[in-house]
Amino acid sequence: MWPPPLLPGSCLKKPSSPRVPDPLAGVVDRLLAQLPGLQSQPPHLVQSAQGRTTWRPAYSSATVATPLREPTVTARGWIGVWGRVLLGLALGVMMAWWPYSRTCGMPLLGYLSATLIVVITGLWAATASWRYRVALAHVVALTVLLYGLTLVVAELLPRTGYAVDHAAWQCAEIPSSLISVPVAS
Repeated sequence: MWPPPLLPGSCLKKPSSPRVPDPLAGVVDRLLAQLPGLQSQPPHLVQSAQGRTTWRPAYSSATVATPLREPTVTARGWIGVWGRVLLGLALGVMMAWWPYSRTCGMPLLGYLSATLIVVITGLWAATASWRYRVALAHVVALTVLLYGLTLVVAELLPRTGYAVDHAAWQCAEIPSSLISVPVAS
């Protein structure tokens, strides 16, 4: 009978006769049975609608997806995370009392290298604290990372023209007339 009758109260068509099994279902089930972690469950015989007997894995579709496992925080991992965080924090605090000039030339390169080490250490500590789910360590590590980036930007912006004060990358040559050479007597 055409068109098929509609279910009362809906515009959906009435389902037709029993569904024909998918010919690739056995292949998919066999491939799913080969996934790691599912071999411990032996397959079992299933009777299909046509009377054929096939092997199917003995699991439901709800057990195929495995939940993500949170890493267990051991004492060694916890100490490692906090060691990285405290290293970054110590380097950041020491940068506040940088004893050398950082106006231009090689001293500036040394200072920028040290601030880059602070940024890398903060990033290293932040990834470790994220992996082990240590929240306070993660906040401190991100603070160290932000502080290191602030130190880098504070030196880069005046030299690239994005700040009110302008600074130079290279030191100016000192005229030879200003250099006093001690005379040996």
